[in-house]
Amino acid sequence: MGALALEMLALVGGGRARAAEGQGSEHAYELSYELDLPILLLSASLSSSYLYMNQAAPPRCAPLCSRSDVNFFDRPFAGLYSPTWETVGNVVTASTLVLVPASLFIHELSWRGVGDVLVVGEAILLTAAIQVPVSYAVNRPRPLLYSQKAPLAEREVPRSGGAFFSGHVANCLAATFVATTALRRTEHRQLAWAVLAVGLAGSAFVGVARVASGNHFPSDVLAGYAVGASIGIAVPALHARHLELAPLAEDRAGGLVVSGAF
Repeated sequence: MGALALEMLALVGGGRARAAEGQGSEHAYELSYELDLPILLLSASLSSSYLYMNQAAPPRCAPLCSRSDVNFFDRPFAGLYSPTWETVGNVVTASTLVLVPASLFIHELSWRGVGDVLVVGEAILLTAAIQVPVSYAVNRPRPLLYSQKAPLAEREVPRSGGAFFSGHVANCLAATFVATTALRRTEHRQLAWAVLAVGLAGSAFVGVARVASGNHFPSDVLAGYAVGASIGIAVPALHARHLELAPLAEDRAGGLVVSGAF
C-alpha cells in the first residue's frame, strides 16, 4: 500500500512537471470565427464613425462656454489648454499601445503570440467602438472651450465636443490588462508584472496629459479608466481556453487528465 501511494505521488508530480514545461509556450487565448469575427466587424464599423466626426455639430456653447456650467469636481480644470501636453500625451499613448502588445513576443515569436496580440488589438478596437459613438451622443465641451487660450479654429470644430470620455486612457488600460492576463496565463509572471507596471504608469501619465492639454476633464479620464478596465477584464474572459480531456496511460496506472486555462 505504501509503495502504491508513493507511485501515485510520483505520477502526480510528473504530470505537474509536464504541464509546467508546456505552459510557457502555449497561447493564452482561444480564437474562434463565431466570436472574434463579429466582434471585429462590429467594432470596426462603429469606430469608423470617427472619420465622419467633422460632419457633426460643435457644442452649443462654442466657441466660448461658461465655467458655471461645469460641475464642482471638474470646474478647476475648465479653460486649460496646452499643445505641448497634447503632443506628449499622444506620444506616450502610441508608445504604450505598441510596447504593451509587443511584450507578448519577448519570450517566443510564434503564430501563437500573433493570436494573443490579435486579441489585444480586438480589445482596443472594441474600446474605440464604445468611445466614439458615446462622444458623439454626449457632445460634452472640452475644457479648452472655457477660455480663449486655444485658437478660435480649435474651439469651433465638432471634435471640441468630444470630452466624454477619454479614449486614450481607455485604450491604454484595456491593452495593458489583456496583455498582462495573457502573460499570466502562459506562466510568464515576472514579465506580466513588468508589463502591468509599464502599462499602468503609461495610462496614468496619459490621463494627466489629456487633462493638462485641455482635452478632457478628470471625470472624463476616470470614466475612460473604468471602460478600459472593464474591456480589459471582459475580453480575456471571452477568450478563455476551453477545458480539454485526455486519457492518461502509464505502466501501472490509468486515468483522465483535465487541462485548461482560467
